[in-house]
Amino acid sequence: MHTRAVAAVVLLAIVVVTTLAILLTQQNTVTPPVPEPPADPTRTLLVQVRDPGLLARGSVLMGLDDERLNQLWWTADWWVDQIGVQEVSGAEMGRKTVPYVMQTVQDQVQVRVDDAWVLDRLAFAGLVDAVGGVRIDVPEQVIYLTDRRQAAVLPQGVQTLDGAVAADYVLDAALRDEQQRLTRFQAVWDQVLRRFPSDPERARTLIVSLGALSKATMPTEELALLLQDARDLRIVDDYAQTQVVLAEDNSVRVRPPQGVRRAYAVNAQATGDVVGDVFGGFPVPPDPVARIQAVQVRAPTAATIRAQLLTRSWQSAWGGRAITAATSVTVDPSVPAAEVVGLEQALGIEPTVEKLPLSQARVDVEADDGLPVGL
Repeated sequence: MHTRAVAAVVLLAIVVVTTLAILLTQQNTVTPPVPEPPADPTRTLLVQVRDPGLLARGSVLMGLDDERLNQLWWTADWWVDQIGVQEVSGAEMGRKTVPYVMQTVQDQVQVRVDDAWVLDRLAFAGLVDAVGGVRIDVPEQVIYLTDRRQAAVLPQGVQTLDGAVAADYVLDAALRDEQQRLTRFQAVWDQVLRRFPSDPERARTLIVSLGALSKATMPTEELALLLQDARDLRIVDDYAQTQVVLAEDNSVRVRPPQGVRRAYAVNAQATGDVVGDVFGGFPVPPDPVARIQAVQVRAPTAATIRAQLLTRSWQSAWGGRAITAATSVTVDPSVPAAEVVGLEQALGIEPTVEKLPLSQARVDVEADDGLPVGL
């Protein structure tokens, strides 16, 4: 064979052997998996129970971490927002969109709201029936209104309530004491958690059985797992709870009434203290929040200021009335300089620095017509 032909054959053999070696090496090489980011150890779920008029009568923010079940409660007479000339009470939030409710609550209490679960009366009654009823200690005889507006009597003592009775007991249209309603809701909800199924398939089936009148922002399987985890923590008493504190001297007459005739703004300092004790390890909202307080609560200026804040990625929470001769801005010392600049650019006012509860800034808005006090 010609010398050049032999050389060509040898070179081809070398190329083939080298290629095979590379392929075998690649097949035997194990590509390390891409590390997944660590799962968030905290989860929050806002639960809202609505009456036939779509008013929110029972509300609780559940928070689960690695150690305990945390719950934050509030009453329906919370003056939670001001939209134009309309006061938004805790009850009225039942008529708002779920994203609005989640955003409003998290900005008000400075705890990130991950998901929400909204139940109307029938779904709430179905939930109670699905866990076998609830065992309640009624401190004294109660006369309440059913969903058909008929008077019914619940005798004093420990007894098991079916779903219809439990729902009417909580949503009682004749009840005017919202703190008493909250006590009823807490008793029923506690029993629902304690009796929630431990079997995953039963838990998932239970939630599906509630139908379209039960709406959640998370998949059914995830909701069932969260409620099972809450059940386990509640049974072993790894549990803490607190309540939003309202300011008795900072109220407004709700026009028109939304199930409540008078609503009260949050007491930021007191609520900040108790929320910090229970939800201290939970994430805060991603955007900075300014608490708005106004001399004239129905004036357009407050709404204008809130819109200006949004242009600089500042959320806002309603704080109720203020007494001030001129609009002023206060910012918490923990706020980054860039966000302070955005706040000043949005409002055209140089802020003072002061430690603040439940917000990163506070804006006190003067009256449009110079009134010294709120209407």
